[in-house]
Amino acid sequence: MIDYISMINGEWSDSISVIDRGLSYGDGLFETMSWRYIEDEKILGVEFWNRHLNRLKNSCSVTKIKFPSKKMLTNHKNKILMKSYDEGMREGVLKIIITRGVGGRGYRYEKDITPTIIFLTFPYNRIDHEFYEKGVKLRFCNSSIFSNTQLAGLKHLNRMDSVLARSEWDEKDFFEGVMVDDSNNIIDGTMTNIFFSKNNNLYTPFIKNSGLNGVMRQVVIEKSKLFFKTVKEIQIKKQSFKKYDEMFITNSVIKVVPVKNLQAKKYIISKSTRKLIDFFSNQNENIKNFELI
Repeated sequence: MIDYISMINGEWSDSISVIDRGLSYGDGLFETMSWRYIEDEKILGVEFWNRHLNRLKNSCSVTKIKFPSKKMLTNHKNKILMKSYDEGMREGVLKIIITRGVGGRGYRYEKDITPTIIFLTFPYNRIDHEFYEKGVKLRFCNSSIFSNTQLAGLKHLNRMDSVLARSEWDEKDFFEGVMVDDSNNIIDGTMTNIFFSKNNNLYTPFIKNSGLNGVMRQVVIEKSKLFFKTVKEIQIKKQSFKKYDEMFITNSVIKVVPVKNLQAKKYIISKSTRKLIDFFSNQNENIKNFELI
């Protein structure tokens, strides 16, 4: 199995200009999502494709990066998925990177600069099924998450806070690290969003000054009303993590994974969380999430 397939501006390539602003300044955005070949339908699909496109479009608007047309991005997506299928992949991860484009030295950019559009597919590395059944262990990171009200919630290319945080441990015991901001508020994980629950009420950190508003986070907030009494976005202080009954983490690849321990605190896995996990693993519900080609 190949490691990855890459396409840049619609052409098969794995190289960009050394003066691309994405490389020079992290001046760009990205989206990561799941895709697979749906055997019953004999077609390929990307999960929550339109949600990812809409977030990417909004992020481009905030950062003033020219947003390529949805038609162009969809054509690129179809092209690389067909190539991936021909190379033997049947499921995997699709990543889109859009940089502001190739520019000269200095932070100032030309208004008519053409974005660089990168599509990547990777084989899907399925995580241990036991994690969904018994939960995973987490730890707090020493590195704090960067705060920026303009960029909070966006998946921009400046991810050094997550890189530094993830470098803090090599032990396989820990699946993920929890990050806090300078005010000791729990924000998210190095690669995930975070949810707590108590008395069947669901809580997730408020994303205002830092953190990512993940697509799976958005979907869980929407769908959790089927299983929990309420769902609220609130400020969660680091010292308050022990007061909750349970905890789980989310992203577009792993979906919903329960947490059994954060530091020495042990969490339960409630029936409501089990139902939420099952909801995203149910094939009939799962197919509804896919944009098909």
